[in-house]
Order: sequence, then C-alpha cells, then structure tokens
Amino acid sequence: MDFLNKVGESLTSFGNGMSARTKNIMDQSNLNSQLRQHENTLKGLYETIGRQYYAEKQGKGEGEYAEIFEQVAGVEALTDELRKKIEIAKSMVPCPKCGGLTESTSRFCKNCGNPMQPSGNTDTPAAKDTTQSNSGDTQS
Repeated sequence: MDFLNKVGESLTSFGNGMSARTKNIMDQSNLNSQLRQHENTLKGLYETIGRQYYAEKQGKGEGEYAEIFEQVAGVEALTDELRKKIEIAKSMVPCPKCGGLTESTSRFCKNCGNPMQPSGNTDTPAAKDTTQSNSGDTQS
C-alpha cells in the first residue's frame, strides 16, 4: 500500500507541476499577444504621424528628411507604374493560336497575326470564316 501511495503522490505532484507550467505558458502567451497588439498600435500611430508630416511638407523634405522624402517619391512612382501594368495585364487575353498575350480590344494577335475573337464570342475563327464564305460575305 505504501508503494501505491507514493506512486499516487508522485502522479499528483507531476500533475500539479504540469498544471503550473501550462498556466505559466498561457500567461506568457497572453502577455505576448497584448504586447504585439500594443506594438501594432504604436506602429500605426507612427505611420499616421509620418503620413501627416509628409502631407504637410507636400513631399518636400528638408535636412535629414530630404533623402527619405526622395525615397518615398521614388517608391510612389514605382507603385503607380506597377498599378498601371496590372491594369494593362488585366485587359490582356491569350491568342487561341499561339497563346501570346494581346490586348482584349485588338482584332489580331500582335505575336502571330491570327484574328482574335471578339469578347463574348464563342465561335472559332475557322467557323466564322466558313459561315461568312457560305453566305457570300468576304472577310475584311
């Protein structure tokens, strides 16, 4: 019986220790979460200060800020350029013959010259040619 009591005490002690360690880990996790939340709040506030200062100076930094303002202007220009490229890429469609990208408004593929299908038309160019030649129309 004494052996079983010692095993029981050991298991209880082990369980209590694990419980305390688990609580400690949970407390640390909670504190870390609160810390990250406050750090993100600070980051947002600093960003707001920076944006407001940049706007007040109308992009014309002086002294130690001049180089940073130039970098901001350069990155803004690159960002605008990328946005324009994305808009252009959104309006591109693959050629059914060569697979090259061509503007959706183009009548012919800029890579291979193949006639492009108008948007929303599911007929193939070959079927269109056959239909037109059967009706006596000529393709321009």
